[in-house]
Amino acid sequence: MALVDKGGTMRKRVARASVLIAGALVVLGSTMADAAEAGAVPVSPGAPEITNWYRVPAAHGVRATRSTWSSSNWSGYAETGHFTSISGAWTVPSASAGATDATSEWFSSAWVGIDGFDNTHLIQTGTEQDFYGGTAHYSAWWEILPKAETVIPYSVLPGNSMSATIEQTATTVTSANGKRSKVVTKYWYIKLQDLTEGWTFATTQVYKGTGSSAEFIVEAPVVGRSISTIAHYAFAPAAAAGGDVKGARTATAIGAALAGAGLSYVNDSGTLIQNALQVSTPGSQDPTATAFNSSYGALVPPAPTG
Repeated sequence: MALVDKGGTMRKRVARASVLIAGALVVLGSTMADAAEAGAVPVSPGAPEITNWYRVPAAHGVRATRSTWSSSNWSGYAETGHFTSISGAWTVPSASAGATDATSEWFSSAWVGIDGFDNTHLIQTGTEQDFYGGTAHYSAWWEILPKAETVIPYSVLPGNSMSATIEQTATTVTSANGKRSKVVTKYWYIKLQDLTEGWTFATTQVYKGTGSSAEFIVEAPVVGRSISTIAHYAFAPAAAAGGDVKGARTATAIGAALAGAGLSYVNDSGTLIQNALQVSTPGSQDPTATAFNSSYGALVPPAPTG
């Protein structure tokens, strides 16, 4: 369907660097001069522009596996309320062409974020697992809608362990002529780590969303101006016991300690529907309600036991 609009320590110890880009402080675990030696990879010149969109509800009349919601672009878990921080981890899945057609383009992303479930705001960070040009492509990124992904130029491979945190760190408040103070600016900190490769990326950005939802999602992203066909993704079997997506935590006050997200399959889970077929399905939460498994297709994966 068409849409309108749109580390510190690595292989060697390196100096911490900060640069000011478009008014936002970007903090990297290494200087860009050290990037190639530290495992960074350039963005492919042929890579398409990718945007991880807010949730688009699935068409009416499509019957899905029992879940709270269904979508044309999201699957996973989403909680509503008020959130100022989210943290989660996942294992990068492998990607291949859907069905037997290796000549088309297929895309998938895994991410954590704030907003987007019931509004058009969204701040997020995650990994891309795509198949186009006859081969699989993997990358890391952060994003604030309506802008497309900003690719993080470091190596990402299937099976790598990722960890992410997004948190509101401060606000700017103004008061004029004794009138009531008003929040005019919100600053958010985004951190993504590849624990397998050993790199950390962090950036502080201005974001003015309401914080009305928190998500742990596998998505068919928007490529160009249309929702893509989701890639045939597969999480490593070894990840399933502890959860393909794990360590899900949230906070509801600025600076508050992250607490378990309290994931609920009955209340929070959602499936991805494309062409009247269920193509991405989350499973039940683990005993601590902070992890779940996710599968390509309509079969519900088992709940994690770890």
